[in-house]
Amino acid sequence: MWIFPLFFRSDRKGKTMYADKVLISNLIYTGREDCVMSGGVAVKGNRIVAVCGDGETEKYIGPETEVYRFEDKLIMPGLIDNHLHMTMGALFHDNDIELEGTKSKEECVEKVREFLIKKPDASLVLTQGWMNTSWDDRSYPDRKDLDAVSTDIPICLGTADGWWFWVNTRALEMFGYTKGNIPEELKDSIPLDEEGNPTGMLYWQAAAPAYFMMMDIDPEIAMELLENSLEIYSRCGITAAGDLSNEHRIEKDPAGFRLYREMEKRNRLDVRVYIYPSIGKTTDFAEAHKLKEEYSDGYVIMPGLKAYEDGVIDSYTAVVVEPYEDNPKNPEKNGTPIFTQEKLNEIVTAANREGFPVRIHCTGDGGTRMSLNAFEASLKANGNHGLRNGIEHIEMIHEDDIHRFRELEVAANKQPAHLLLCSEEFMTEAIGEKRWKYSHPFRAFIDAGAHMSLSTDFPIVSVNPFHTIYASMTRKLATGELVGSNPDDVLTIYEALYGYTYMGAYCMGVEDEIGSLEEGKLADIAVIDGRVIDESPERISERKSCLTMMDGRIVYKA
Repeated sequence: MWIFPLFFRSDRKGKTMYADKVLISNLIYTGREDCVMSGGVAVKGNRIVAVCGDGETEKYIGPETEVYRFEDKLIMPGLIDNHLHMTMGALFHDNDIELEGTKSKEECVEKVREFLIKKPDASLVLTQGWMNTSWDDRSYPDRKDLDAVSTDIPICLGTADGWWFWVNTRALEMFGYTKGNIPEELKDSIPLDEEGNPTGMLYWQAAAPAYFMMMDIDPEIAMELLENSLEIYSRCGITAAGDLSNEHRIEKDPAGFRLYREMEKRNRLDVRVYIYPSIGKTTDFAEAHKLKEEYSDGYVIMPGLKAYEDGVIDSYTAVVVEPYEDNPKNPEKNGTPIFTQEKLNEIVTAANREGFPVRIHCTGDGGTRMSLNAFEASLKANGNHGLRNGIEHIEMIHEDDIHRFRELEVAANKQPAHLLLCSEEFMTEAIGEKRWKYSHPFRAFIDAGAHMSLSTDFPIVSVNPFHTIYASMTRKLATGELVGSNPDDVLTIYEALYGYTYMGAYCMGVEDEIGSLEEGKLADIAVIDGRVIDESPERISERKSCLTMMDGRIVYKA
């Protein structure tokens, strides 16, 4: 990359139209067409003033214009990861314990032991990545296993899918989970041993103290952790993120909102943040309205609300249309919906009526069907409201429901790299060969005309978008091994890029401002260190940004 000072130019009317920055390349992907063009992108202030072909860029170049020439490096819209967990990612990223791929609880324990030998002054161990469904012994581990390493500091190890935490006795004490002292609403989420003591496994809401620990630490430390984490986003070309976890209960002090806003005020926030707080369990949205009014502009915006309708397949909490196959008569292995159909219809309809789009977590085909039913009920009650409702993950879907995404204008917000976390042996036992083959659909949504975005769910998988794009194009592990038996259910590079740019913005209702390179839009731009559009998926997986611009500011340059 080179920067050239250039001579003064003006348009034919004599009025200067000089840009602050001009980016020139043989390969520009605008996010609106399945092709690239040769030319340039002109930026003035925080807006794109022109996207033009060869020979048209010169008129935007003045004596003070910064001109960047990239030859055969791809210029594209800033990547949008519209489903991740920002504070969780910042916490979990700040360690060097790699639990992904472990084959036993003993291996996990040994990694924690090695970490504490290297860092004897550590006051907390908080990380994730293990999956007992990939272990030879799939039984859940116990607090005593971690107590053997330390009873002096809290140790919290989350599963790769983020739904379980394995903790030691010190962590249980810190969270207030002790014998005879389990909150009534969490009794189903904290398994007990024969003596009535917590086993050390915390499910979903019981693990909230670990998930949201960032909200309880010194704000200065929290901002430092976030800034370090967000630097990785910028190195990957990510300029906007949908945070779907920050405020689990919005009736409490919205610490996450304030944390991000403070970073923005200090010029330390280099990624736009779109926060979807919890929908709650009632139809009282007074606090949500206050937050939406306060966070309606700048880099921190609240577009809508998030709900859960089921859990995950790995713990049999995903709601399924047909029973799980390995123990169909066991009610604990068939998933219980978070909301009844009647309650889900009521709360989604009410939220939409008050102007809040809703995004619902569903991994099972049963939960997905219930959510589609709720969105259909909302349309019948509220009319064509135009809100960008969506369903997250959709790891299983019944063939009768695919077309409903288009008919109901419901977005499919997909995380292709989740597929790579699956144990094929476990999945075939749990849901059977047929459902496993057609799980984690990608192309089915494209072919049905649905709006589909791509994202990571970081820290569940790496925030690197090119790893996710690789997964969407191949359904393969980094080793080249195919996951599942449906190799044709893949995306083209243009479909993947579209899902990570324009569709990422569209599914959050902000496509008028970001998501594509068009005159008048905010200057969020990524320049990738290669051609990308005609490279092998393996080569694409290695790509990264060589320049990232957010709001007209260069926030990363290799």
